[in-house]
Parts: sequence; structure tokens; C-alpha cells
Amino acid sequence: MIEENGRVLAVKNGFAEIETIRTSSCTACRARHGCGHHAVAQMSSSNRMKMNALCDLDVLVGQEVVVGIPEDTLLKASIWMYLIPLIGLIGGATLPSLINNDPILPVMGALLGFSGGFLFARGKAEGVSGNPDFMPKVLRVKTVERSQISIYQHP
Repeated sequence: MIEENGRVLAVKNGFAEIETIRTSSCTACRARHGCGHHAVAQMSSSNRMKMNALCDLDVLVGQEVVVGIPEDTLLKASIWMYLIPLIGLIGGATLPSLINNDPILPVMGALLGFSGGFLFARGKAEGVSGNPDFMPKVLRVKTVERSQISIYQHP
């Protein structure tokens, strides 16, 4: 289970709107200057992200919670979003080159294959958008550690 901490913004009809703070270890990474993730993270002005998560717990607005998604769900989504367009790209470039020696056909085929794979993946994503297996879930309410509890004693 991949977990992330967040704060409850709203609760409605079995869903909780959660705000998470995107954390990145880019500043400590040696390869940050050549990394695309670092460049994208620098372009983003906000590190806050909102999501709707399935919630069958009694949570209140403002509570810290732990949100999770199963690893296999993330793997399936990654395959659909990355592998299928890549297969379309490679197949679109390879098949025309086997049929004809014209150099423009593999380029056009690669573009069409990638676009087709991307549209197929997008259709698949829209098809499973209502599937609860692909939605994040509120796993538990985060408890306050004893060292964080302020103790007041009467004199």
C-alpha cells in the first residue's frame, strides 16, 4: 500500500476531500540538474494537491489522515498510461518499415501509433474513473504522538 499524509477539507457522501503536501527529495539528489522530475517540480508554484478519497471512517474537517492506494493499482495505471502508448509508437514505426522502404511512413506510423495508444489509454482511464479499486482510500486517522501533546499542570 502506497500511503500519503493529508488533511481533511470536507466530508460528503462517503468521500473525503483531502489536501496533501507534495514532498520531493530533489534538493538532496545528486542527479537533480539532469532530471526531468526536478524541472517539473520547479515549474509548479504550489506543492499542495487536493484529491477525493473513499472514506468509511468517521473523520472531521481538519483532521490529519493517512490516504492509500494499492501498489497493484498504481502498476496497472502505469502500464495503461506508459506502456500502451509506447507499444503504439514502436508498432506504428515498425510495421510500415516492414512493408515499404519509404522513410516518411515509419515516422507517420509512429505518430499515429502513439496517438492511438494514448487515446486508447485515455479511454481506459475514463472507463475506470468510477471504479473504487482505482480510487485512493482513507486508511486511518493519524494519531498525535505523546511527545507532541502539550501537558498542563496546575501549580
